[in-house]
Amino acid sequence: MSETAISFAQVRAPLAGSTSCLQLDLQITAGQFVALVGPSRSGKSLTIELAAGLLPPQSGKVMVLGQDWSAVEEAGDGPVRLRVGAVLQQPGLLSNMTLFNNVLLPLRYHRGAMPDRQREQVVMAQLERLGLASLRDRFPAELNQGEIRRGAIARSLMLEPDVLLLDDPVAGLDADMVLVLKQYVEARRQQQPLTVVAALRSFSPFIEGADRLVVLQDGRVEADGSLESVGRTVPPALRRYVE
Repeated sequence: MSETAISFAQVRAPLAGSTSCLQLDLQITAGQFVALVGPSRSGKSLTIELAAGLLPPQSGKVMVLGQDWSAVEEAGDGPVRLRVGAVLQQPGLLSNMTLFNNVLLPLRYHRGAMPDRQREQVVMAQLERLGLASLRDRFPAELNQGEIRRGAIARSLMLEPDVLLLDDPVAGLDADMVLVLKQYVEARRQQQPLTVVAALRSFSPFIEGADRLVVLQDGRVEADGSLESVGRTVPPALRRYVE
């Protein structure tokens, strides 16, 4: 039996700006790439925040890598938190650090024994794969939205987490960069087991790399399955999100 990486067990949580509640009873298998799609205020971002342990549910239980988030201290970097990489809608690069130093940060804090030269090689390899190597010395204010987002994704993978949570990862990316990001994630999944959950605001070629598509509306799951099966069963009003 395949191991469950993320479990939402009878989860309820209020949706901001809406009278509806997110209602989730969802299991995500280790190693799966799951794309969440649907209209605004359908619960996509909230699902990512719950999975990242950033918000507690109103009721129910969120388990990640066998750990109940409600039993994990909010402060500090416990073992489970270091196994989960997350990039939210606001990627959060530190404004007083260059792109290189932002991406280096997790290695500096948690891989202190690694030689400086090796850390630089690791960081530059990731920046190169994401088309950011030439921007290494720029500060966030000198980068566009897509460059900031790609930098945050590189930073989130520095500690080789088991779970990667992405909220709108293709925002600000042109078509070529979407393909670069898609290939980057695919390569990381081939290197090591990686569970990916990505929330997307519209259909994108990035979705084509997903094993599973979950369509949300008003906090409820309207369709769940492969891209092909969801395309056949999703309500007409939601079809534009899956094709």
